[in-house]
Amino acid sequence: MMSMKVTGMKCSSCGTVSYPTHAVCPSCRNETFETVVIEGEGKVLTYTDVYALAVEYETRYLRLAIVELDDGVRVTGHLLADKPKLGMRVKTTIGTVREMAEGAIQGLQFVAV
Repeated sequence: MMSMKVTGMKCSSCGTVSYPTHAVCPSCRNETFETVVIEGEGKVLTYTDVYALAVEYETRYLRLAIVELDDGVRVTGHLLADKPKLGMRVKTTIGTVREMAEGAIQGLQFVAV
C-alpha cells in the first residue's frame, strides 16, 4: 500500500508555508514554490461543526478545525474529537473524509495527542 501524505507549498522567496495551496504566495505574491509535507503536532485554534452537508454525506455533521502546528503553519482539517477544546493538543493524520461511488476521498484529520 502506498503511503499517503498531505502536501502544502513553501514559497521559494519568503519561506511562507501554506495549506491548502495557492496560485501565489499569500505573504509576498511570489509564484514559485516547493512542495512540503504537512504533518506533526499542534494546538486547536478554533473549530466548528458543519451541519449543512450535501445529501450524499452519511454523517450528520463534520467537525472542522484550524490547527497551528508546532512549526507555525496553520492548517484546516477534520477534528476527530468527541469533546474538543480550544488549545487541545492534536496530531495530523490522513483518513477517509468522504465515501463516494468512485471510492474514498482521503484528507487531513486531527486526533488528540
